[in-house]
Amino acid sequence: MTDISNYDRFKLFIENIPKTVKETFIWLLFSYLIPIVNIGIIWGIKGNLFEYTLNIYSIIIVTNACFYTSLYYLAFTSEIEKNKLNKRRFAKTVNIVTFVVTVVLFTVSVIETEKKITIFSLDIYRFGATSTFIIALFLGLISKYDEVEALGILRANESKSLKETKFRNKKIKLDGNN
Repeated sequence: MTDISNYDRFKLFIENIPKTVKETFIWLLFSYLIPIVNIGIIWGIKGNLFEYTLNIYSIIIVTNACFYTSLYYLAFTSEIEKNKLNKRRFAKTVNIVTFVVTVVLFTVSVIETEKKITIFSLDIYRFGATSTFIIALFLGLISKYDEVEALGILRANESKSLKETKFRNKKIKLDGNN
């Protein structure tokens, strides 16, 4: 499987995004449904007075942290993935770093809420919640992407175009009409 270039792997990933998004949607929906409902309830209670406060960003941040935990478990604990860890070292590093960031942001937000003090500005929480959510979406797509299936499809499409092959040093013409 190492005979395919990184460009072809990336191109294959891009071509398979619609299928990957479809398979990832249910997982993302279940992961983020409860926080969305909670934010909707707060919005409903506050009405026109609703604003994005530390409480709202905390909900998003802690959900992102939980999502990273599931990503880590899903992507890096199966026997197949243990053999691919060297290939996915960058994704693993991004996942761990972003997980730590989300946990720190949530912990500090709890301290701020309980002590009624300001440690970070709301802009830091807004940026943290937004950026970690975007990274979670991207890593979610990667974790659901079935590279083996996609590579199989690529090889099958390449083999369809073969006109001849060799068997024991003899060229054999392939007829696509059989």
